[in-house]
Amino acid sequence: MFKEKPITASVLSQRIDQAAGRSKADLVVKNVHLFNLATGETSLTDIAVCGDTIVGTYSAYSGTREIDGRGLTAVPGFIDTHLHIESSLVTPGEFERGVLPRGTTTAICDPHEICNVLGKTGLEYFLASAEEMFLCTCYTHGNRRSHTECSGFTRLYQTSQSYRIGGVHEFSRRHSQRPGLHEKLVLFSAEHIDGHSPLLNGLSLNAYLSAGISTDHESTEYEEAREKLAKGMHILIREGSITKDLRALAPLLSDTHSPFMSFCTDDRNPVEINREGHIDFMTRKAVSLGVNPLSAYRAASWSAAKAFGLRRKGLLAPGYTADIVLLEDITECRVKQVICQGKPVAEALFASRKLPPPPGLTSVMMKEVVPSDFDIPVSSSDVPVIGIIPHKVITRNERCTIPVINGCGQPDPTQDIMKICVLKGTAKTEASDAAFAGDLASGKGHWLHQSDTIATTSAQSEPITKTWHSRLTACVKYRADMWLYRTGRYWANLLCRSPG
Repeated sequence: MFKEKPITASVLSQRIDQAAGRSKADLVVKNVHLFNLATGETSLTDIAVCGDTIVGTYSAYSGTREIDGRGLTAVPGFIDTHLHIESSLVTPGEFERGVLPRGTTTAICDPHEICNVLGKTGLEYFLASAEEMFLCTCYTHGNRRSHTECSGFTRLYQTSQSYRIGGVHEFSRRHSQRPGLHEKLVLFSAEHIDGHSPLLNGLSLNAYLSAGISTDHESTEYEEAREKLAKGMHILIREGSITKDLRALAPLLSDTHSPFMSFCTDDRNPVEINREGHIDFMTRKAVSLGVNPLSAYRAASWSAAKAFGLRRKGLLAPGYTADIVLLEDITECRVKQVICQGKPVAEALFASRKLPPPPGLTSVMMKEVVPSDFDIPVSSSDVPVIGIIPHKVITRNERCTIPVINGCGQPDPTQDIMKICVLKGTAKTEASDAAFAGDLASGKGHWLHQSDTIATTSAQSEPITKTWHSRLTACVKYRADMWLYRTGRYWANLLCRSPG
């Protein structure tokens, strides 16, 4: 679980005095409608803040600084329960600049992408960034490739003085037979263990949950999520730039189920964050789909805090962190102003940060490619093809008949079948491979520390890939540790989305 900073006797005394009205509060939001996620009621009140903590509600207060809350509704700061900042294609500091004004005050991040390329250096960079940020950015243990490496990250967690790193470890259903899995589960048995289990059900789900795994962000259908809820799993509803599960799962998000369901993005790109929003967008969309606002706002904050042991977040009440979102319209989730850890969010807040320089500026190591690198030898015209399901993380393992020339399979645009090739991007990533995929207009790779190319001929692939190489080199400070679809050896392991 995530550590909390201890307070001093002086801070405790200040909180008590300001809460009791014996001295002015540091900050007061006056005459605001407080939407209480515990009771479901909305009441007109002041909200008093001492430092980074709420110390008073349902009373009148005077403050050293006061914000006029007339006509506004206050809700707790939003929590994104699963994301990869690297997949947003910007640095942690720029990610904060994009989401904090939209009400996301806490992010549970899995840094597996930067850690797979830069290891401990990558995690330490993220932690150093987090210490300068106001967004509460909690970093979890990603799924390291070996027990030794995993233990190394555990030692960092156990010895780190950072309050931004937690003992969460994500396990995919695909890891159940991998060597060393049980050792990892034992290693993290006293911690929260994050799950990753698309389509898992029945006895297999029972076995998975018996290992101590408690959450899942990969449910794509109503019945799948319903079974997981019935068996005690906390469901993280995902609505990212490509993978979109909110519409399918919204009917399950009721007042009864909302304590066991939360929101995550996993992930949204900067263009959509700027144009549509982040967790505020998910909340707005959920309400538009018929979800009761109480359930939607619980999933955006309180339920998420409970699931991850963030015991001072998720409610607007004395003793809770002063992460406050002021809304002009609760149904539209239209954000007027954000207060993060007791500080009003404005450009001056971002200017005060001293962010570290990003590492890994030379981590992209793509070799020159030629058309023959994209040839796919086949023994038959009947081949496996990756079938893309629009807006879903899962794919279909299909078979199709394709043209063959000189012993090599050819794309067939008439069937929407094209070549897809993943190219080795860094010294630590796997070898390049090629395969066929269908309906790629809706396709997207998740891990981005390798480059992919999609084309109808091998000759087309070469210039596309060279362009990718130049873009990766130019943008490496934002995406030094990313890769796209890993297909295995040609058509092996076609149901291939990597864990995360």
